[in-house]
Amino acid sequence: MRKSAIVIGFGAFFLTLALLLQFYAFDKLTVIPADTNTQQVLSDNNAKFFDADTLSFQQGEVTTRQTVVADKKASDAEGKNSIVLDINQSTDNNNQAPPIDAFTSHFALNRHTGKVIDCCNDNMNGKPVQHQGYTVKFPFGAGKGSYPYWDNTLQKPMTMTYAGTDKIRGLTVYRYHGVVPQTTYTKQAIPGFVFGGAKDSPGVNADRAYANDRTIWVEPQTGAFIKVEEKEVVTLTDPANGKSVKGIDTDQVMNDATVKANVDEYKGKASQLKLLKLMPWVLGVLGLILLVVGIVLLLIGGRGDRAERADDTEVDNDNRRGARHAEGDGDDYARA
Repeated sequence: MRKSAIVIGFGAFFLTLALLLQFYAFDKLTVIPADTNTQQVLSDNNAKFFDADTLSFQQGEVTTRQTVVADKKASDAEGKNSIVLDINQSTDNNNQAPPIDAFTSHFALNRHTGKVIDCCNDNMNGKPVQHQGYTVKFPFGAGKGSYPYWDNTLQKPMTMTYAGTDKIRGLTVYRYHGVVPQTTYTKQAIPGFVFGGAKDSPGVNADRAYANDRTIWVEPQTGAFIKVEEKEVVTLTDPANGKSVKGIDTDQVMNDATVKANVDEYKGKASQLKLLKLMPWVLGVLGLILLVVGIVLLLIGGRGDRAERADDTEVDNDNRRGARHAEGDGDDYARA
């Protein structure tokens, strides 16, 4: 009985632990840190671009820097399941104003899903906008499907689709790919000579079009972006005559230092989440086995106890019958 009780107790303990890991611990680990503060750097050593500093077309290195910082005050005001982020991104060839391209944005995410939520003065460059989909990461437990990803240039989501599994510095990552076809999205004042006119040509209110062939390598357990590549082309067109020039033609990829830092940060976290997904099943199965074994031992022990009590009863009955026979023989001897 005592042995079966111990086995049943361990079985119940393992089942309880499995449930706690599945429904409590996992939620505690699958959450965006409240103190998020990161910088990602992409570069292209052979980009072609129109340099606003010299008003000329150039070819050389272009670098994009993106910082993502949590707005703690706004996050606290919104609630514990939300995080409000400020993003500052600039692309330039020499880190001198004006940059080739730049923007700021302010929006909120659900800390557990990583998806944008509608709140908190959502804006880009100070103008109201409604971010949608995923922005700085994919969901925890990213799958081999498609996700809506926010394109900052067009200010609307595009589709990123699973395209394969790769290894980056020993870390397993999912590769997602998406294409933004050439899309005219704004007007831009451009010097007239850019389109082949004389130096004193009047300015042109040109159509600015954008296209992007984007690839994101994602660590699937955490949903973290490990590496990003953007093949971006910006085309400027004079609407009066249809002449076009490329404002930028670049293939920017996260540099080695950024990729290494991302792998170092998320490799351990991915292993923890993998183990956390596996342990509830292991402990649950072990707990069930121990419960079954314990119940079997209890039943066997119960039958053994009943048999032992039956044997004891039979012995007692035999003893009593023997005693009565002995008394009867004594009376017979006395009468004789």
